[in-house]
Amino acid sequence: MKTRWNVKIIIFIGIIFLLSSLIEYKNVLKVYAYPTLKKVQHELILFKTRDYQVRETDHFIIRYDFDDDAVIDLVAKASEEYYHQVCDTFSYYPKEKTVVIVYEDPEKLIKNASLKKGEPPMGVYLASTIQILSPNVWVPKDQDIEHVFMNEGPMVHEFTHLIVDDIAKGNYPLWFTEGMALYQEYIQTGYSWGEGLSFDEKEYTMEQLKYDFENLDQMLAYRMSFEVVKEMVQENGFEKLNHILYELGKGEKIEKYF
Repeated sequence: MKTRWNVKIIIFIGIIFLLSSLIEYKNVLKVYAYPTLKKVQHELILFKTRDYQVRETDHFIIRYDFDDDAVIDLVAKASEEYYHQVCDTFSYYPKEKTVVIVYEDPEKLIKNASLKKGEPPMGVYLASTIQILSPNVWVPKDQDIEHVFMNEGPMVHEFTHLIVDDIAKGNYPLWFTEGMALYQEYIQTGYSWGEGLSFDEKEYTMEQLKYDFENLDQMLAYRMSFEVVKEMVQENGFEKLNHILYELGKGEKIEKYF
C-alpha cells in the first residue's frame, strides 16, 4: 500500500513538473509552432481569394476583385515606395513576395480578415497578408487620393506588422506591434498618428497596455504605444528594439525589456 502511494506521489510530482516546464517555456514552444499555424491560415486566405485578379510587383502580389486600374496602380506604387527603407530598418527582407488583397466591398474585408462586425479599418495584417480597403472607399472626394494614400494610407503600417510578426514569430503583445507600426509611419512618411492628443491624466500603465489593450480608449492606447516605442528609440536607438524583436523570436519574454 505504501509503495502504491509512493508511485502516485512520484507521478503527481512529475505532472506538476511537466506543467511548470510548459508554462515556463510556453513562449519557446509558441515560436516553434507559430510559423506552421500561420502558414495554414495564409493558405486558407489564398483559397478564399483564389478567383481574384492578380498584379505582381518586385516584392508584392496584389489580389483584387474589381476593375479599377488606377487604384491598383496606386496600391502597387505605395507598396514598393517604402519597401527598402522599412526592410533596412529591421535588417529583414521577406523571403517571399508579400500578398496584398484589395477590397472595394468592406464586408468582404471584414469576412476574409475574420474581423468583428463594425467599422472596417483601412487595412489589416493577417497571416502574412496585407488586406486593405480601396482608397476610393475612404479618401474624401475633395482630396488628392494619391497624396492621401501615399502619406496616410495603411501600407507602411501593415507591412511593419508583417515584419514584426515574422521576426518575433507571434511572440509579442498587441500594443508593441502597433507602437512599432506607428513609429515606422512616423519615420518613413512623417505621419504622426494621434498628434495633439491629450492624455488628461489617463496615461495607461504597461500592465493595462499588455493585458487590456483592446478595451482601452483606442486613440489613447495607440498613441501611448507609439510614444513608448518612440521614447525607447530616442534613448537607446532602433538597434535596441531590433535586438528585442529577434530575442522575442527565440522565445524570450517581453517583460524582460518593459
